[in-house]
Amino acid sequence: MKSRFLTYIIISLLLVACGTGNKDNEPYTLTTPNGVDEMAVSIDTMDVDNPFITYDVATNRYYMVADGGYMWTSADMHVWNGPYDVLQQDTASWIGASPIITSPEIHKYNNRYYYMATFENLDSIVNDANGNPFVRRSCVALVADSIVGPYVTIDNTRSLLAVEEMAAHPTFCTDDLDVGYMIYNHQGEQNGDATVQIVRFTPDLGRRMGEAYVMFTASQNSWSRSEVEGVEQFSPIMEAPDLFYTGDYVMGIMFNTYIDETPAVGVAYSQTGTLNGPWVIEEEPMLTGYRAAAMFNDYDGTLVMVTSMDTIIGESMKRVPKLFKMESQFNKLQIEGHYKF
Repeated sequence: MKSRFLTYIIISLLLVACGTGNKDNEPYTLTTPNGVDEMAVSIDTMDVDNPFITYDVATNRYYMVADGGYMWTSADMHVWNGPYDVLQQDTASWIGASPIITSPEIHKYNNRYYYMATFENLDSIVNDANGNPFVRRSCVALVADSIVGPYVTIDNTRSLLAVEEMAAHPTFCTDDLDVGYMIYNHQGEQNGDATVQIVRFTPDLGRRMGEAYVMFTASQNSWSRSEVEGVEQFSPIMEAPDLFYTGDYVMGIMFNTYIDETPAVGVAYSQTGTLNGPWVIEEEPMLTGYRAAAMFNDYDGTLVMVTSMDTIIGESMKRVPKLFKMESQFNKLQIEGHYKF
């Protein structure tokens, strides 16, 4: 761990010395959406849902994406600049001209950057396997040569998932052979029992190879619950899967669910250390009152969790990002404390 820390420090110092950590010297131009001015905002006052943060060694900066599809950048994770428009999705495809974009993530794979998100087209009504109509909602992957885009559709002739499946919250991972996979959830509002699923991708991440299989389900969770027509039962909601490894290289998945009306973050661990599982959900939530959580490594290798919490600021309610420093104890992920800038 000490050598890893020194490696990150040396790389970061070299990048800063070369000027790549200075926004004015970055070899790209970021633009804001039409009619929106660029802002510098403290993370403590931001209002974003489903935040996802990644640190990019090549530019020595942090990048945040969230619902709406826009990007924010930061040199220190405290003050963020944005919002920036980084998507050039194919509006002639099923997503349409004005899709709702939620739960985005950015992952580097084979020296390219992939933007994965949930896209929903309110004007597209499809039928599920039982003939029930629903607004089309699915997972989409876009690609770019730079972390700031522009991100374009990989293959506009195909869908990553079946048309009749209501899917959301995609994330990316690889196996021991560096084969790419997408983990996502088949939503409980369609099947009554949300499932966390995984599907293999082609090398360009443009198409799936084979069918998805279930990793674990909402009904396997002993502590989440909701009231349906006066009867308390397990919560059918299980969203935002995010794969991580502890310092002891134990494989886990974080997810978001509910205890009655309160959001909660739970964890499941693979009993074999592989994507095949079996997966066992911890008997207690990791956090309550917080929403979808995701893990990333700080510049020095520190494992950090980003989540969000409903917070009253002034006279308005905002969904403010929250950062926690993480550690491993007894092969399990633990919260060490709030991230200190």
